[in-house]
Amino acid sequence: MAGSIYNDKLIEPTEKMLSVDLEASYMFLTEIKEFIESEYGHLKPEWKFYNKKTGWLLKLFHKKRNVLFVVPYYKYFRVAFTFGDKATNKILESELPETIKTKLSEAKKYMEGRIIEIDVKNEEEIKYILKLIQIKLEK
Repeated sequence: MAGSIYNDKLIEPTEKMLSVDLEASYMFLTEIKEFIESEYGHLKPEWKFYNKKTGWLLKLFHKKRNVLFVVPYYKYFRVAFTFGDKATNKILESELPETIKTKLSEAKKYMEGRIIEIDVKNEEEIKYILKLIQIKLEK
């Protein structure tokens, strides 16, 4: 995962910083957070500083479950999901774009699952992100 624009361990990012740095794409992050809260409730955002290389990442939780990571860049952000076997199979059988399916099927498999990263720069990506959230949080 490439590094966040926020790489000073002493300065935890704020919503104001995000809105300024993400510019128009900030509304997409807001849409993702509102979707999780309205559909599933119990949204818990948490900033985490891992190291100087990755910087600050925003983790979005549903209750105690990690839904996705958000990596802020200037004017856009990247989301990273981890999917287990069950969710991976649902995605591969879904109507999501082949590019997403290919990324996922080619992703290295870790103990916790496969990781897929998607840059969010326009509305087109959002509908896919919301579908991935639905699959991730299905019971």
